[in-house]
Amino acid sequence: MAAVFYKKGIGVGAIPAVLIRTFFAMVFLLILFLILRGGHFEFTLMGFIFLNLGGLFRLILGGAAYMKGLENISVSRFIPILFTFPLLTILLSALLLNEKIRIEVAGGTLLIVIGIWILSRGKGSIGEKNIKFGVSMAVVAAFLYAFSIVATKTGLRDVDPFQSALISMPVPLLLLYIYYSANNGAGKIFKLKKEAYILLGLGGIAGMGFGSYFFFVSLIKIGAAKATGLAAITPALSSIIALFTLKEKINMALITGTVATIAGIWIIL
Repeated sequence: MAAVFYKKGIGVGAIPAVLIRTFFAMVFLLILFLILRGGHFEFTLMGFIFLNLGGLFRLILGGAAYMKGLENISVSRFIPILFTFPLLTILLSALLLNEKIRIEVAGGTLLIVIGIWILSRGKGSIGEKNIKFGVSMAVVAAFLYAFSIVATKTGLRDVDPFQSALISMPVPLLLLYIYYSANNGAGKIFKLKKEAYILLGLGGIAGMGFGSYFFFVSLIKIGAAKATGLAAITPALSSIIALFTLKEKINMALITGTVATIAGIWIIL
């Protein structure tokens, strides 16, 4: 759902889109936290550092690549490529978190690479500007998401999921706002169309509010490798939703590439 909201509101530009979605998600989680927990925070310094490092990779660097990708290609093409990050997460988890990795990774990797190749060569859909650049941004975002998850998993050792989702946002958001203000003026972000705030805000609440919390819980319960692998259902759902809400055209290349990518991830599981 979040990707569809982002696609509709992406006209404001990549960095403003990241700022708006992150701000609304943070406010939503803060209000929810105050209601349910009464504002009682409990976390370690190391937990705070790793969660904000994960937030920097996911919200700022990964978020900018995410929005740039959506500016140039369709949701149906972008999301399947983005969700190759479970493979990267599995590899990083094995190297840095000592999580077990199986021989199926080789076969799954091959299918994922084939899927990305098909998706990058498929015929352009309505509204697609630069397929090669959009695909490149999707791959970059996938790498950044993988690093973010490993850092976040480390931070979750000391902080519960609810606090983690909230704690990982303020510092990266402030850094990005300072950067954007230095180049465009402090008040520029407040002068956009109301529609952009609504669409990007709803996307932030759905994807980074509810989505982050549920995902952080799964990281604790079943580990980084399985949690990210199970997220492979997202491309299929995104394509279906985009088909009806954004009127995107689904061709054989998109179907074949998406199926290959999802199959590769499920084999790795």
